[in-house]
Amino acid sequence: MMKIGITQRVHYIKEFGEYRDQLDQKWSELFSDIGFLQILLPNNSKIIDDNTIENFNLNGIILSGGEFLDEKDDNYNNGQKSRDEFEKALINYCINRNIPILGVCRGMQFLNNFFGGKITKINGHISAPHKIKNHSNFLFPNLVNSFHGYGINEKGLPDNFKILATDQEGNIEAFSDKKNNLMGIMWHPERESPFNKLDLELIKSFFKI
Repeated sequence: MMKIGITQRVHYIKEFGEYRDQLDQKWSELFSDIGFLQILLPNNSKIIDDNTIENFNLNGIILSGGEFLDEKDDNYNNGQKSRDEFEKALINYCINRNIPILGVCRGMQFLNNFFGGKITKINGHISAPHKIKNHSNFLFPNLVNSFHGYGINEKGLPDNFKILATDQEGNIEAFSDKKNNLMGIMWHPERESPFNKLDLELIKSFFKI
């Protein structure tokens, strides 16, 4: 069984002064349907610095969604800094070992920024399903969910990245970079009920099972 690590959002519990890692339970259902073993990754770079992560024997990584990247945005919170730092270290770790990375929503945006791209604020993409245009050989759903306040246009895409899908306005909904063995999708496969079979097959195909 393939071991896929997945990152989590950070939630601050004020009354206890605690920062807690959280992940939608739907992800565990999706992993089960695909046949992956889910490895929850804490937002702590120490597991990379001291090589603890090597014990996980990861076959792939998913950078999950949730939260904002823009520190100037009102929705950005200090707990996200630990997540940002961890995910940067995680990407470097994966690139050095040719471990495939799938970015979902925020994860896609994070990959874009990591490699020198830019995200821009967009309207009408929160809780607003929409059609996408496929520019690749992958089989994507024709209609996808949307829960993001920021997007990526062609000018904001890193040079080596390939556009796989766009929305009707030209915002990028999926990209890939073969050199670094990564893919990003802007929609949330885990939020579909039931799960879309095309999403499941896409994830299987990317991780080559």
